[in-house]
Amino acid sequence: MRTNTICISLRATAFTLIEMIMVLVLIGILSVAIIPRFSDKKAFDARGFFDQSQSMVRYAQKVAIAQRKNVFVRIDSTAGPICLLYVSTVTCSSATLANAVLNPADQKIFSQTPPSAISFTGTALFSFDALGKPSFSSALTLGVTGDGSTRTMTIESDTGYVH
Repeated sequence: MRTNTICISLRATAFTLIEMIMVLVLIGILSVAIIPRFSDKKAFDARGFFDQSQSMVRYAQKVAIAQRKNVFVRIDSTAGPICLLYVSTVTCSSATLANAVLNPADQKIFSQTPPSAISFTGTALFSFDALGKPSFSSALTLGVTGDGSTRTMTIESDTGYVH
């Protein structure tokens, strides 16, 4: 009588000591280099507000071209909001739905207030005409400060290009 035996090899797999030490070293390096950046929210707020402001200026030019009328960009004060208006004599705080550009996302007045400790380097009021040309004769530079650095946005005078 013949019996067949099946031999199953159970080999345990695990991490070696060297692999575990390398993982701990990598976690240590990441925690020293990257985690402090996430704890400082001011840098993220400053960059986000700068990007939002830059997008608003670009949008103002596009709305002026699409609607064939002047659109004004107003920065009321260094710590104040930036807003898009159809009338130059109105401030951001006194704007109504009739004289302000509406935000396409929520159909409210298109205005953005900077987070705390984030501000513009100055005030501004300029417009884009129906052809998208800005109202100033030389390039305009706006700055956003608040995280130890100043991010600058330049609007070209001939084309209205924002960068």
